[in-house]
Amino acid sequence: MPENKKTNAVQWMNNVSDYLNKPIPLPPILDLEKLISDLRYKKIEGPLTPLVHTKKISVIIPAWNEEQYIGIALDALHQQSFPRDDFEIVVIDNVSTDRTSAIARERGADKVVFEPCKGTNSARQRGIHEAQGEIVAFLDADCVPPADWLEKIYITLHKRRSKCAAIAGSYVFHVEPIDHIFFAQEAYRWIVMPAMASIFGRVLQRGGVLIGGNFASFRENFQRINGIDTSYTFFGDDASIAKKFGEIGYVEFDPTLFVYTSDRRFIREGLIKTNWEYTKNYFKVMLK
Repeated sequence: MPENKKTNAVQWMNNVSDYLNKPIPLPPILDLEKLISDLRYKKIEGPLTPLVHTKKISVIIPAWNEEQYIGIALDALHQQSFPRDDFEIVVIDNVSTDRTSAIARERGADKVVFEPCKGTNSARQRGIHEAQGEIVAFLDADCVPPADWLEKIYITLHKRRSKCAAIAGSYVFHVEPIDHIFFAQEAYRWIVMPAMASIFGRVLQRGGVLIGGNFASFRENFQRINGIDTSYTFFGDDASIAKKFGEIGYVEFDPTLFVYTSDRRFIREGLIKTNWEYTKNYFKVMLK
């Protein structure tokens, strides 16, 4: 985590955990999920071909030169409330030149696979191919999931199995609650993203909103959409996944399904520029 913060990661997560799990009531005009809840959805069909599951969940972590962060992510996965024997951790080393793979093995990854084709979606697709779980969940290497992350994914997906193609959550950046980035993230998390998820997912039937470092689906659903689009190497990659899921259903966005993550990109490129790049590429993919 960034060293220039006033609190360390553990203290910070404890300080804001109660707030982050408390739903923010929306005025009826903004509660688009409720307004369009009666819209028809595509029914998820049965499995295409039988898949062998040796685990309940496969956690896929694409990684490129993540030696500074990946150990923390793996430590958090080992502290999940979901039984450790029921999930596997698969790290996809996407041509790293540092100790990413070595640290992943040292910190308990079940499998570390080298993927020579650069790009986040290429790494994710390789992870899908390697996965043995009934559910495939994706986590970025600089993300720290709360202890109930996998349990919440498993329960939600099984409850919504016939209705949604995937579930997705939000990022919570490692910044102080008084920081302007914190206010921006909360506006996106509780208002902007749920609204866009409803419009693009349920109304336009283009999947919805999906964050690449915090989403999950049944492995058979990736089979139904013939895998993800590996032509996207970074910007637009997660939007392209959401759009492909739109072929069979919608992506259910859950603001309470969050993972903690670093704010390194905002520090390096600035809040406005970073948000503009993500927003521009999202609409570019969805409206293509």
